[in-house]
Amino acid sequence: MTGNLDSPDTLLLGRYDRRGRLRYTGRTHPLGAQQRAELGGMLSPLRPSNRRGGTVCPWPETLPASWSGQLDRPEPLPYVQVELVVVVEIEADVAFDHQRLRHRVRYIRARPDVSTYDVPLLLGEEEGYFGEP
Repeated sequence: MTGNLDSPDTLLLGRYDRRGRLRYTGRTHPLGAQQRAELGGMLSPLRPSNRRGGTVCPWPETLPASWSGQLDRPEPLPYVQVELVVVVEIEADVAFDHQRLRHRVRYIRARPDVSTYDVPLLLGEEEGYFGEP
């Protein structure tokens, strides 16, 4: 997420691939005040013990601009790593590039009734990720 834990500006989205690796898939539009308040109470900082393992959030410390759709700003995007337990419902178009949503998505609501492992794989993932067998 970007911003701070109490009031996130945007969410960075990920899905697990068929091998259990977390893959970056997109970013939300800026969140409204009510959405920030709702999510602020659900997000927890990444525990230091997990940070050392490197497997909880395998993304770079700052995201490359191309990952987050910042085509007008070439600077990498700093973000806050959080525990990967919150599932959200989003509204997105169907444009994908390299298994990532090309455009920012609209946050609908948090889904505390859904586990991160219940989120379906990306379309085409059953055939491999980035050409992997």
